[in-house]
Amino acid sequence: MELDKSELDEIVKAAEDEVIEYLSELVRIPTFVPPGEHYEEIVDLLIPYLRESGFRCERIVVPEEVVERMKEDVAGLNGKRVNLIATREREGGNKPLLDIYTHLDVVPAGEAWHTHPYTMVRKGDRLYGRGVADSKGSVAALLMALRIMKEQGIACRYNLRVALTTDEEIGMYSGLCYFADNGLLRGKYMLCMDGDNEGICVATNGVMNWEIVVNGKACHSSTPFLGINAIEKAKLVMDALEQLKERVERRESKVPCSPTMTRVTGQKHIKPIFNLTMISGGVKENIIPPSCVLRGDRRYIPEENERDVVHEFETALEPLRSELELEVHCYPGYPPMHTDPEEEWVKEVQTAASAAFGVHKPITGVQGGLDVAYAVQKTGQPVCAFGVGSSMESNAHSANENIRIEDLTNYVKFLVMLLRDM
Repeated sequence: MELDKSELDEIVKAAEDEVIEYLSELVRIPTFVPPGEHYEEIVDLLIPYLRESGFRCERIVVPEEVVERMKEDVAGLNGKRVNLIATREREGGNKPLLDIYTHLDVVPAGEAWHTHPYTMVRKGDRLYGRGVADSKGSVAALLMALRIMKEQGIACRYNLRVALTTDEEIGMYSGLCYFADNGLLRGKYMLCMDGDNEGICVATNGVMNWEIVVNGKACHSSTPFLGINAIEKAKLVMDALEQLKERVERRESKVPCSPTMTRVTGQKHIKPIFNLTMISGGVKENIIPPSCVLRGDRRYIPEENERDVVHEFETALEPLRSELELEVHCYPGYPPMHTDPEEEWVKEVQTAASAAFGVHKPITGVQGGLDVAYAVQKTGQPVCAFGVGSSMESNAHSANENIRIEDLTNYVKFLVMLLRDM
C-alpha cells in the first residue's frame, strides 16, 4: 500500500496517544548507568512489541570477563549487560540489510527536576522524563513506525536488524562496541537514532579523557617550607593547560555544525574542545597537601588523530617536569566519526527527514562523541545519526529532559518514509 504525506500525517496523528504510552513505559524503567541494573527488564518489555512486527529477537549478554574490565574504568556497575538484536529478513528479492541502532541506558537523574524523572509527564506540547530525548523517544517512535507499516500493509525496502544496546552513557565500551567486535553488525548501512533532530549528523568528535597527578610533600601547615604544596603547584599546570586550550580551540573542522548552534554561538563548523572538569586534593586544613589531581577531556575533530592529540597534550606539560613531579595519564574513548556527505545513504536519510519534519534538514557534525563511531570504524558502514530531541532545548543529561510531541510524531513519519518501499 502507498500512502501520500497527508494520509500518513492522519495515521500518525491518530496514533499519537499510543506512541506517547510506548515512551512512558520505556521511561518508567530506570536504566540509568551506573549501575545499569534494569537492562534485562527493558529488553523483556521490548521483545513482544518487536515480535508482533515480525522480528526474531535475541538477547545478547556481554560476558562477565568483559564487564570486569569495564569495572576497572567505571565504578559502580552492577547487573547483567543485556542487549537486544531483532532481525527481520523477508524471503525473496534482494533487499539490502539496514542496521538500526540506539542505546537503552540513560544518565542518572540528578537533582532539580520539576517532575519525577521516571514518570513521564505531559505539559502542553512537551513530554518530560529521563531519556525521552536521549534516546528512548526514538525507540518508541520505531515501535510505532513498525506497527503502522504492518497495519497499513506498507512494504519495507530493507531487511532490518535492530540493535538496542547498553552502556553508551559511560563512554568507554558499550554494548554496541561489543556487537561490532563480534561481527553482529552486518548491514549495508546504519541508522543511528541517537543524537538531535537539527540535522543529519555525519561527523562527531573523538573523545580522550586525561588525568594529571601533581605530587608534593606533606607537612604541618605552620611550617610550609618543609613541604611542597601540590595544590599551589597545580596552578602552574593549569596555566599550561589554559595555553593549550587556547591553541586547540582556535582550530575548526571542515564539517558544518547545526544551524541552531550557529545561531546561538556564531560558530559555523564543529571544533575541538579542551576541558578541565575536575580537581581534587588536600587532607585537612592544617596539612600541606601532598598531591592534587586534575581531570578533564579533549574532544578532537575528524581531521585530528588520537596519537597526535596525546602527543600535543604531553608536549604541553613537558617544560614543567624540571620543577614538578607529574604523573600524566591519557584514556582514549570513542574515536571520531565521519561519513562522506555524498553517500547515497546520507541523501536518503536527509530526504526522508526533511519531508517528515517539513523543513530542510542540513548535513551537520556534532562536537560530542558517540559509540557508533567505534562500531563503524570496525565495520566500515556508512552511518547517519538523527534523533528525536533538540540539542538546545531538550536538556539531555540534565534536569527536566524533554521533547516536543510534534518531534516525536514527526520522527515516526520519518522512519516510515525512510523504510517504505517506494
